[in-house]
Amino acid sequence: MSDIATHFGIVIMKSEMLSTRIDHDTKVAFTNICDDVGLSPSQAIKLFARAVINHGGIPFAIKARQPNETTVAAMQELAAGKGQQSKSVDAMLDELTEGKVQSAHP
Repeated sequence: MSDIATHFGIVIMKSEMLSTRIDHDTKVAFTNICDDVGLSPSQAIKLFARAVINHGGIPFAIKARQPNETTVAAMQELAAGKGQQSKSVDAMLDELTEGKVQSAHP
C-alpha cells in the first residue's frame, strides 16, 4: 500500500507518529511560545521538519555556548594564580555582598 492515496481527486498522505521526551520546563516554554505565535506544538515540529528537509540539514548553527568576556577574564585571572580565596561559601557570599571582592574585568 502506498503512503499517498487519492480520494475524489484529493491527495491524502499517510501520517505517522513521532514522539520524543523533553523536560517539563522546556515543554512549557516551547508550548507557550507556540501559543504566542498561533501554532500548536505539533504544527511547530512539522514546520521544523520541513525546514530541515528544505535546508538539507539543521536550519541554524549548532554551537557550544561560549563564555562571555567577564567569564574569560575570571578564568584567566584564576589561571594566573590571582583568584580570590574565601574560607567558606558563606564567607565568599558575605565578601561579595559587602563589595570586598572586585569582579574580573577584561
